[in-house]
Amino acid sequence: MADVDNTPVMEETFETTEEPVNTQGAAGAAKFLDPETGEPMYKWPVDEKHRCKVLKPWRFDRPHHRAFFFAWSSFFFAFFGWFALSPLLVNIGKFSPDIGISEKEDRVTSNIIGVAGTILMRFIIGPVADRWGPRWAQSGLLCVFSIPAYLVGTAQNFAMFCTARFFIGMLGGTFVVTQYWTSIMFAKNIVGSANATSAGWGNLGGGVTNALMPQFVNLMEAFGLDYNMAWRVAMVIPATFTLTIGILLFFLADDCPDGNYRFLIMSGQKYATNPWVSFGRAAMNPRSWVLHLTYATCFGVELVMNGNLASYFQTSFGLDEGTAGLIASLFGLMNLFARSLGGITSDFGSKRWGMLGRLLVFFATEVMEGLMLLTFSRMTVLGAAIPMLILFSIFVQMAEGATFGVVPFVDPRYTGGISGIVGAGGNVGAVLLNLLIRNVSPTSDAFLYLSFVVLGVSFFVLLLIWPFKVEDNMDGPEQPAKVIVEESDEEVAEVRVSE
Repeated sequence: MADVDNTPVMEETFETTEEPVNTQGAAGAAKFLDPETGEPMYKWPVDEKHRCKVLKPWRFDRPHHRAFFFAWSSFFFAFFGWFALSPLLVNIGKFSPDIGISEKEDRVTSNIIGVAGTILMRFIIGPVADRWGPRWAQSGLLCVFSIPAYLVGTAQNFAMFCTARFFIGMLGGTFVVTQYWTSIMFAKNIVGSANATSAGWGNLGGGVTNALMPQFVNLMEAFGLDYNMAWRVAMVIPATFTLTIGILLFFLADDCPDGNYRFLIMSGQKYATNPWVSFGRAAMNPRSWVLHLTYATCFGVELVMNGNLASYFQTSFGLDEGTAGLIASLFGLMNLFARSLGGITSDFGSKRWGMLGRLLVFFATEVMEGLMLLTFSRMTVLGAAIPMLILFSIFVQMAEGATFGVVPFVDPRYTGGISGIVGAGGNVGAVLLNLLIRNVSPTSDAFLYLSFVVLGVSFFVLLLIWPFKVEDNMDGPEQPAKVIVEESDEEVAEVRVSE
């Protein structure tokens, strides 16, 4: 078994014109080394685990900021494809009667199925990322589930349409990998901001798809296609985006600051975590389920809004598809800064009051989300509804950012499993809350009742102060050079990995 490199990490910024040497090739670096001294070298200051201490989102440096770029951009295009059909549903119901979604109940059922597929995938993909690394997990999701995005245009009835939406929904699992990736790339002082910004810019895809998909359909109609064919052809665009980013990130990014999991495990520098152990540890931690519940009422609410706002503005305010889509897109476009603001505020609270500061920020943003949703649900004038929609969206995204300002501290060694359970909460919430939307009319009253749910669940955040206290530590135990095959409280089995 290879020895672990215990060379001290240089924490100052290196001023050099030479790029770090990737000792295992472009796809599998074991270390990034100074070409002159052979010591570990990174362009920006790092901590003892080589996690970056600064976030510069405009950079593309390996390994930290390139991973950041692909973390948010891959989720952006996944989100774009995931919700590409939502702003089109009303007109699909009108011009594609064979699909059978002309009624509100059918459209909402379609939305429920579209987010239900993500639940299973979010539970699975976190432990998979823990074991095989974020590159394999993210690229696999994007490439495989771009296929149903290509094929949904061939649907001839409601069953085929909803089956395609179910598997397209698997793209939502990319969120878990995005949060896991930035959690292992960035240090404690900046991880809240990194997680929030990567997820927020990824969620931005939901707003962009509301704005652009109706225009893509209009473009296809300009080429002479009728609406029934235009929406089907337009779905090729988000599917192609998704496939392309999946291929690029696999070859151009790194799993973690020291390189790629496969080579680190082969050299004995990293555990090969058993994914079942990872999920089991995460599932047995009550903090995971508290965050699962609270995330259901922030990200779950966002998914509900992404699926229903365009239809809501069309039916409640008498707007056409393009205008309703543009207004609905404002909700998602707040992700450009609002989720980052939640993470930044969480980091600020941590600097002042430690974990208590993070949790108080989390609680406050959840409460404000509920109050803003309550107010939005009572708006009957478009000019008043739009600014309230924006304020409501800002606090939704801030609450999401504050959530994942806490997640990396729950159980640092099994962050993938924790992220999977918490992330799945958003989709569980979306399914259950969409049932509320489906069965309560008018939709404005459904939004009112939804605000009551958000306000009630927000108080569960206080359980993370007591009795399920979250410690202000994300280092976890030291990892010796061995591979875990099975793990229990009594023993850890070690297996030598052949080169």
